[in-house]
Amino acid sequence: MENRLLAWKRFFLNGILLAALLAGTSCQGGDPGPLTSLRIGTTKSEVNLLILIAQDQGYFADNGLEVIHEIYPSGVAALDGLLDDEVDLATGSEFAFVGQVLAQKDVRSIGAISRSSIEYLVGRVDRGIHELGDLKGKTIGVPLGSRPEFALDRFLYFRGIEESDVTLVDVPVNQSVEALVGGRVDAVAAWQPYIDQIQEQMGDQVVSWSAQEDQPSYTLVMCQGEWAGDNQKSIARFLQSLVQAESYGVNHPEAVRALMQEKLNYDADYVASVWPDYRFSVLLDQTLVVAMEDQARWIISHNLSSKRQMPNFVNYIYFDGLEAVKPEAVNVIR
Repeated sequence: MENRLLAWKRFFLNGILLAALLAGTSCQGGDPGPLTSLRIGTTKSEVNLLILIAQDQGYFADNGLEVIHEIYPSGVAALDGLLDDEVDLATGSEFAFVGQVLAQKDVRSIGAISRSSIEYLVGRVDRGIHELGDLKGKTIGVPLGSRPEFALDRFLYFRGIEESDVTLVDVPVNQSVEALVGGRVDAVAAWQPYIDQIQEQMGDQVVSWSAQEDQPSYTLVMCQGEWAGDNQKSIARFLQSLVQAESYGVNHPEAVRALMQEKLNYDADYVASVWPDYRFSVLLDQTLVVAMEDQARWIISHNLSSKRQMPNFVNYIYFDGLEAVKPEAVNVIR
């Protein structure tokens, strides 16, 4: 009985908080009055689909926001732009976020907006690679010091292949096709669209495995800690827009796939091939924290950070915004 009362109390208080934070905005289709400007740095990628939907459907404007996009070549670059005050918000991977937390930067995550399992390990059959054990003694191209290297290392370790059993070669992901097709390496760790490009050129001469079967990548929306404290209403309105976009995506999947194709200049076949690898929802859950802790341990053990102690990532998450607009999506032990 006590737990039910606490749950209802929390629900009631969140409702009051949401109403207060969204005060001044109108219902959909009305005049929201003067818009608050927000600058967000993103990549031109499907991981930001909820943002594209919110913009296309007018949810930002309905919630009193004018969202200005700055396109960066990578999530790491967008996060750098955030820390250089070029933008107010940025999207990027949880791995990039972990790196900045370890560097003791003033960053906060206000929520994850997508989860994906798109990283693959692809090997050449003519180099004797038919099953995972054949990778021992082989060269694997991967961007060193990156999330793909972390995922590859974890994937191989749980299948009995040690780091010393393979030779890693630093291959940027945009060079992975050339490196494998040209024979520079025996295998590569990469993601779409490079996997499709390899298979188009090599066909049945390659074999592939998903490198992140049990730990997806997250795309986070991030801001600076001081900015979060000064912009609670804007964060709530931004997240409310993304929650509306999530609901639209659930109810109109075909329209969303068409939007992805149009906005990102993809063809229908590519959209169909990658769609099952993504989950587009706004959340803050314990599995995200566990993933960040795994990555922090890996970064520290590989001497990629001067910090030697595990941070408490809960201290780098801004909960108030999502708790106000979608409390059921917040499941983090605190």
